[in-house]
Amino acid sequence: MTELHPSRVEDIHRLVAELTTTKRTDLTAQDTNRLLRECGTALTELLDERDALVRANAEAGEELACWAGALR
Repeated sequence: MTELHPSRVEDIHRLVAELTTTKRTDLTAQDTNRLLRECGTALTELLDERDALVRANAEAGEELACWAGALR
């Protein structure tokens, strides 16, 4: 399972802060395009991480169920 590097998580937090504190009137077209690209990339990475965690959780649940069944 790939895991988001802590520095990437910090980058995403900075992006969210930028999105929530920047006045839209202060953005140029270039700034807006950059933010859209960065948001798209961040969302893709976060969804990939979520999907990997869901799969890992399901596998762990199956293993636990097998293990718990073996104890009975």
